[in-house]
Amino acid sequence: MVVLLVIIVAAGTGAYYFLFNSPAASPAAPATSQSAGGRVITENLTLPNTTSVSAAEGSMVSPGAVAVPLVPENESEKVIVPNAVLTVKGTLAVAEPEAKKWASDARLVFVKSLGAVTLEGKSSQWQAIYDSQQMKKGYEIIVRGNAIISQKEIESSARGGALPETWQDSDYPIRVLQNLPQFADATVSSITLSYNADGDLWRYNLFTSRGPTSTGVN
Repeated sequence: MVVLLVIIVAAGTGAYYFLFNSPAASPAAPATSQSAGGRVITENLTLPNTTSVSAAEGSMVSPGAVAVPLVPENESEKVIVPNAVLTVKGTLAVAEPEAKKWASDARLVFVKSLGAVTLEGKSSQWQAIYDSQQMKKGYEIIVRGNAIISQKEIESSARGGALPETWQDSDYPIRVLQNLPQFADATVSSITLSYNADGDLWRYNLFTSRGPTSTGVN
């Protein structure tokens, strides 16, 4: 059974709405081993069975399989993900050319981590979703490591947008949380960069042990 819980977080003059998605099934738990530099994560990554995306999909904040301490107290608390090589910006550098081949008007809807994340804002697997208003379709690109392993056209009611001329990479929202005292003993397990078409606004959404949290891209 899939359970959706709506969480409203007030921020400044507005409120941010999160859909907390409790998936019906989870992939196999990653294996861990201890090294001198920290906890090493070996993952069992799978492809999502995506057939369509909705306008709210980018705001669906789900916990990842690995809880990473935001402020490790010692070496043993550090998390090492050997295959986490790309940040959000790195992922888009790989995915964007393929999206433009699919549709010249392709615009990004969201980028979501599907693998374990690191404190550098990297993940071992990312899902990038684009839309085309001309084609009335969406396009999913899955990047594992530093290469595309899947790309396909999907149904979509979501709208993408243009990223700001300057914006911060996915290490930025982690650094923001690290500087907040209330997150000193918290963990993070997933990162999403998503577009809100109503407000023409980009946000980073993270799932932490304190629940979902959101921050801007600048």
